[in-house]
Amino acid sequence: MTKKEYILKILDATMEYFPLAKGLKILVSNDALGETTIDMLVDALTKTIDEVNDNKARNKLQKSKEFLERLKTIEEESHLNDEKSIAMLDDMVNNI
Repeated sequence: MTKKEYILKILDATMEYFPLAKGLKILVSNDALGETTIDMLVDALTKTIDEVNDNKARNKLQKSKEFLERLKTIEEESHLNDEKSIAMLDDMVNNI
């Protein structure tokens, strides 16, 4: 699954409890949101979790938030690994 597909799945799963999910789903589907999408969703979920009284809804939103935070961490680690690989390739080319 791509990052976009994961985000859309999270928005589908939280639509009942997360009022912004419907609009965000449209934006994400149309690639209207940039690289800060995950950060924005985590912030919005955090605020929503604080406002929800239903334990089931709160639990679902919390798990969604944790998933998005983990997705962001994985993406950052992947980016760092890519940068290291590019630097290694650059060094190799410079030594030819």
